[in-house]
Amino acid sequence: MDLVSVAALRSGYVIAEAVTNCSGAVLCPSGLRLTEGLIERLKNAGVEAVVVEAADKSGPTPDERIAELNERFEGVDDPVMLQIKATIENRLSLMRLGD
Repeated sequence: MDLVSVAALRSGYVIAEAVTNCSGAVLCPSGLRLTEGLIERLKNAGVEAVVVEAADKSGPTPDERIAELNERFEGVDDPVMLQIKATIENRLSLMRLGD
């Protein structure tokens, strides 16, 4: 189990211990898989951290990150932003070589 700040939560994390408000009301039961909407509700409720099941520390692969990068920059035509994208993509490609 890991204590994770609400700001660092990601969709797909599983709550390991029930999240309650200051009155003791359960906001999220243990075993619940988080979604972006639930994470936003926790932020709005003033929750600072939650205990989640041990998160996969490996994270997304470089290829998955490149795919997400391409999605995020879809339709962008600003030359500066495209240079930033190219720099990030280059770095991710180098990470792929290190695997």
